Amino acid sequence: MTAPDGIEAFAITAVEYLGGAAEERAAGLYTVLWPAAAPGDAETRQLAFDPEVIEEEPDAELVTFASPTLEQIVQLATASGRVARAFLKTTAHVSRGTAERLARSYRFLDAVWSSEAPRPWWLPVGVFLFRARYLSDSREEDLLEVAVSLADRRILRRLAEAIERHGLGADPLDAWPMMAEIPATDAYAVARAELERKLLSPIGLRRRELESRLARESGRAAGYYDELLRDVQEQQQGVSADTPERARQESKLRAIRLEREGRLAELRGKYRLEAAVSLLSVLRLYLPRLVFHGRLAGKRDAAALTLIWDPVEQTGEPARCQRCGSLTYEAGLHRGGVACPPCLDGTLRSQGSH
Repeated sequence: MTAPDGIEAFAITAVEYLGGAAEERAAGLYTVLWPAAAPGDAETRQLAFDPEVIEEEPDAELVTFASPTLEQIVQLATASGRVARAFLKTTAHVSRGTAERLARSYRFLDAVWSSEAPRPWWLPVGVFLFRARYLSDSREEDLLEVAVSLADRRILRRLAEAIERHGLGADPLDAWPMMAEIPATDAYAVARAELERKLLSPIGLRRRELESRLARESGRAAGYYDELLRDVQEQQQGVSADTPERARQESKLRAIRLEREGRLAELRGKYRLEAAVSLLSVLRLYLPRLVFHGRLAGKRDAAALTLIWDPVEQTGEPARCQRCGSLTYEAGLHRGGVACPPCLDGTLRSQGSH
């Protein structure tokens, strides 16, 4: 029988390496004897790797990219000392035309780029798994993952697709050097900013729905109490102000108004949205990259320019502007350095003003 690929293969292999056992019940569905932390702690769980399986097995745990169950498997493997990191199960193939394809990923302004032979590296990536809880009249929660390149702080938005295509491995297919990593606090700050951007839409949608429901229920409640007030006010007509009956009616009006305000405040609290975000885990992955050291040359100036080829997505990664530090696919020369178009425009305007 052919072994499954991707996350399914990685998870089942890790469970077995950790001392557990897995029996396939159907395609994408396993009964797993979970690795025991201590003798006598054995636990049986159902793991599903296909969302359609969940419809027939609602008690099964869906194992997908950055899901809590997959994160738990990685944490167990890391703690055991058997698997400390995960690698994309693919290599970096180089052909004669790779450098030309890389160069076509960019627009060089009045300059030509040439390169040396490439060198393969592993790119470190941090996958931050967050849980967002939405609290109002009901409780909902979402799991959101953010993948950050630990080399240059870029958000990687297609990582899940690459993992599904190639799968994960506990060991690298090739013994390449690792790119230097940014501090963990910087990576978390980038991931948190991206998470906030992702949450704008779901929070906005939920808030609009709650505001609509609040308006409807508040309108009905206000109408109900307004009718009660009108009834008492009609009863007041013709009643002398200094009679006990008038005092009772005034007291009843105050009670209705207080109850009305209390009910409206209760509805405002009921439909107030609160969002609570927590970081569940961080998964470290390594992706193959080809680094081309090269030179960007114009008519009068030249500067070193290193470009990186992504063999998974078959495209070049953005270059770094040497003036402002931004990432760009358009670059030109100025004063012996490489710059993006906005910096080049600013340099030209500055030169023209003198």
